[in-house]
Amino acid sequence: MKKTISIIAMATLCLFFSAPSQAQSVTTTFKPVKIGGRIPDVTLTNIYNYETTKTNLSDFKAKLIILDFWATSCTSCLVYLPKIEELQKKYGGEVQFIKVTCQPKAEVIPFLEKLHKTDPSAIPVVTDDSALHQLFPHINLPHYVWLDQTGKVVATTTAKQLTAENIDQFLSNDNIGNMHMKVDMNNSKSLTSVLKKQ
Repeated sequence: MKKTISIIAMATLCLFFSAPSQAQSVTTTFKPVKIGGRIPDVTLTNIYNYETTKTNLSDFKAKLIILDFWATSCTSCLVYLPKIEELQKKYGGEVQFIKVTCQPKAEVIPFLEKLHKTDPSAIPVVTDDSALHQLFPHINLPHYVWLDQTGKVVATTTAKQLTAENIDQFLSNDNIGNMHMKVDMNNSKSLTSVLKKQ
């Protein structure tokens, strides 16, 4: 009987002392933001190829911010990286591309260093991301999210819409014109069920 009481007492103490540490490890969750909505001022904590490793999204003062969601295993993403570098150089401070991946720094940074060995990248990279992926859930890569300088989502596109003409259209008129929006199809659902929701 004494042994049972002491085991219960020890278990209760373990629960009591472990509760605060569990509460501290809770991460912020974000609701998805649709086109026309504004994003919260997200703090980017694992940012590389930038003046600091931690910054807020609002610190980027460009007229247009394009988030490039990608992965090292995504062939299409890698094909478009040189085009994005070219566009970043062309538009300088007016447009800011930011590469975003949920992959860990240990995988991504050595990969990019090898990739850009002869021609260094001009684009900041966010690794280990969860916040931006929560704000902009997607299935297919690459996935581009266009934000104006106030943090309003103006478009979500594929690489096909990532052209100088479309960027010029936005910079001159503050709108994206008739640019086609990206719609991710979930292969686990039938087309009929997707159409019913629209």
